[in-house]
Amino acid sequence: MKLKLAILLSMLLLMVSCGGDTAASSSSASSLSPAESQSQPVVSPQQLEEEQRLAALAEQQALAQQRALISQQLEPEIEEICRNYNVTGMSLAVFDENGVFYQQSYGFANVEQQIPASEDTIYRIASISKSVTALLALELTEEGSLSPEQPLPALGGCEILNPNFPDKPITLRHLLTHTAGIFDSGSYWQAVESPSIPPLNTFLYTCYGAEPGEQYCYSNLGMGLVSGVIETASGQRFLDYTREQIFEPMGIDAAYSYTQLEQKDRVADIYQNGERTVHMADWSNMSAKYTNLPLGQLYALGHGDLFITAKDLTRFARIMAGCPQDGEPVVLTGSTLQMMQTVQFSQELPEESYPNEIMRGLGTHITDQLVPDRRMVGHQGNAYGSICGMFFDPQQKNGFVLLTNGSSCQTDQAGLYLVNKETAQAVYSAFFGFTPATE
Repeated sequence: MKLKLAILLSMLLLMVSCGGDTAASSSSASSLSPAESQSQPVVSPQQLEEEQRLAALAEQQALAQQRALISQQLEPEIEEICRNYNVTGMSLAVFDENGVFYQQSYGFANVEQQIPASEDTIYRIASISKSVTALLALELTEEGSLSPEQPLPALGGCEILNPNFPDKPITLRHLLTHTAGIFDSGSYWQAVESPSIPPLNTFLYTCYGAEPGEQYCYSNLGMGLVSGVIETASGQRFLDYTREQIFEPMGIDAAYSYTQLEQKDRVADIYQNGERTVHMADWSNMSAKYTNLPLGQLYALGHGDLFITAKDLTRFARIMAGCPQDGEPVVLTGSTLQMMQTVQFSQELPEESYPNEIMRGLGTHITDQLVPDRRMVGHQGNAYGSICGMFFDPQQKNGFVLLTNGSSCQTDQAGLYLVNKETAQAVYSAFFGFTPATE
């Protein structure tokens, strides 16, 4: 707090001194005679542009210095959060509309080999994958290959239609808001846990429930089907499409399959309660599990299997926030972007219920309870013991990515993981003007 007050006072003094100089210059200029006024040099557009450039550069340098000072306080605070929630290893990246300006890592990517987590560590980000998959599908809607509102096409010859509601087609919008009336049945879990996953039509009939569009039911299968929708619209295997059309043009080592990663030694193992639950080397043949499915019938990977670094994931968050890095292969226009950033389905719930908040954009989790007085958009992830979070403020175009390979899974009443929530509030208190409540 003392550091922030000192920074604010120095900025005020700078403003006052600049204002005094301006006033003095104005007074001096007004006292010039007509002859003296005519003899004053005229500032050319080029000179004015250079002055503006130098002023902007000075402002950026001042901001960088301010953030460097703040970072010195934030780092131990984040470390304390990690200790409080038994984080095995983590990487944090904070961004604004100009890109990532703060990174921090903690703990170990591999405990057994004592490999520390770093900004280069690749994590399996679990259900945050859903938001990235949704982003890719929505880009295809902008190209005209898909429509959020039209009935889903047959996926590899398999019709996606609840037989109990044959006149109520299931749409991409339903899948992206978890309102398709599709749930994760026992047969679904048996299918995805098989060494070679079976065709979709062998179990899909066990997963139909409510009328499409009427009820919220969080569904891994529903978002997994978006992978098949992308295959159908693009005419390519999902793993090939994402590698060739997305990750390679971005120049990043990321994939929806461990098999496709180039630098597998950078991937974090996963831990729960101090025990290793996933040894990534055992997933070397991950892609082979999906090769026998007909094109379009994929119902996995897109729901939770993206491997990526925290910093690289911020590039997708920035696309969703409307401030993409120049030259990205995926960019959404205003109306489609709004459907990710704003509530497309909500459900009023009693304050004492769990969760007590359900608001969904297309492929995103929207919450008013992560950071007070801000509506945040993004997604959480939880699998095998890892807890992850990616959230941004679409109004201010800033946010953070927190990836862990093991953490306590405590939540608040809204279902927000406390490690995500406390990290969010620490980040926004430090950099973005949020003042935490005092006891």
